[in-house]
Amino acid sequence: MSEDKVAERARVRFTPARLPEEPDEIESYRPLSGLAVVATLLGLASPLALFAPFLWVLPLGGLLASLGALRAIGSMVPPMLGRKGALAGLALSLIFGVAGPVDWACYRWQIRREATRFAMQWFDFLRASEPHKAFQLRLAAETRSPLDDSLWQVYYEGSDLRQMLEEFLRDKAVRTLMALGQKATIRYFDTEAQEGGREADIVEQSYAVTYPGPEGPTTFFVSLRMERSQPRDSDRAFWRVINHRGGIRPRALGGSGEEW
Repeated sequence: MSEDKVAERARVRFTPARLPEEPDEIESYRPLSGLAVVATLLGLASPLALFAPFLWVLPLGGLLASLGALRAIGSMVPPMLGRKGALAGLALSLIFGVAGPVDWACYRWQIRREATRFAMQWFDFLRASEPHKAFQLRLAAETRSPLDDSLWQVYYEGSDLRQMLEEFLRDKAVRTLMALGQKATIRYFDTEAQEGGREADIVEQSYAVTYPGPEGPTTFFVSLRMERSQPRDSDRAFWRVINHRGGIRPRALGGSGEEW
């Protein structure tokens, strides 16, 4: 065998293996943003803001945590993990941070509307000289009698209801409204106060009563404090008049809030 062929085989046999090239840059470790985790959790909890005003702190906290997380993530090189979670928390917090107050305001508005309709029924009974029906609206729903032609029978002589009705009829505002009858015009004036709880909603409203006087139209105000409750075993809500007061000066006209 010639020397050239031997040398060629030796080069093939002892050619060193080529190692894989190392990457120019080894990816750095990227930590997870703790604020992004908090923002995500608060965003997931933010739907609870629909249930009570004090829970509005959840979307507010989620909004602040999300903005803080996005700022921290963007300032790091390389950026931390958690950007998607922070964005999701930001979106949820914004949605329910707006939905919570809007839902609360709509609910309060609806309660005021219901209270106004109920109050007008009370006034209408008195203007129609039906105090026995107006008095029934002061009773709890479970003790209230049907408002039909047989209602007078529950006010039999000597009964507790009869005594309470007679006391009700001694009230000056009641007597005045009955005396004015259809000559009186009743208008909603203002909601003096409104509060809600787990068991019931309380609404205080003032109404303007206008009637033709000797020197022209004359107006006085009547306040009604009403309660809305809904039994747990019922899908209906019930209203009742807790108290009323005539001749008051509404808060909007500088009156005190201590009429009750």
